[in-house]
Amino acid sequence: MSTHPFEGLRFDQLIDLPRAELERVMRHGATPRSESLVGWEFRGYNPPLFARILGFQKFVKGFFREGEKVAGYNLFVDRPRGGPGRPWVPKKGGAPSTRHGFYDVVPVRPGRYGDFENAVLLDYGSGRNAPWNPESRIRDFLVQVDPHNPDLYLGKAYLDLGANRVFSNFFVLDRLRRAPG
Repeated sequence: MSTHPFEGLRFDQLIDLPRAELERVMRHGATPRSESLVGWEFRGYNPPLFARILGFQKFVKGFFREGEKVAGYNLFVDRPRGGPGRPWVPKKGGAPSTRHGFYDVVPVRPGRYGDFENAVLLDYGSGRNAPWNPESRIRDFLVQVDPHNPDLYLGKAYLDLGANRVFSNFFVLDRLRRAPG
């Protein structure tokens, strides 16, 4: 029986992989299932140095269902530059009023954002954020790293700049807790 090339990979290993290896993970990852995302919050980590300098290396990303749609949000955390060894504590306890950076979770379709057929797209430009909010420009591809582990995900973030899009960074998600109601 063959094994998946990233079977057993852990959060702490994933955040240290070089870019070429993260690209391989994106290509081999499984499509996230909505039932594995909805109702959960995940600790998020942006490995690049620029994310640490700018104060958004650590974050929390949550998922919810709204009718037939799956959507989500981000939360700022205390000590966002604290490194992966420190706890992920959402600011103000993660109350719904502190949520920002909203997105819809949509299937990947051929075209402008058809890069990873095995991913879902987190579309921050779906109308949940004001058009002048810089977060409305974010488009994230998300894959489940190991098809047998629904707790660990890899994302690839882009900025949509109208006629162009620009790669921003990879990020890692690891199941943290049930999302508060």
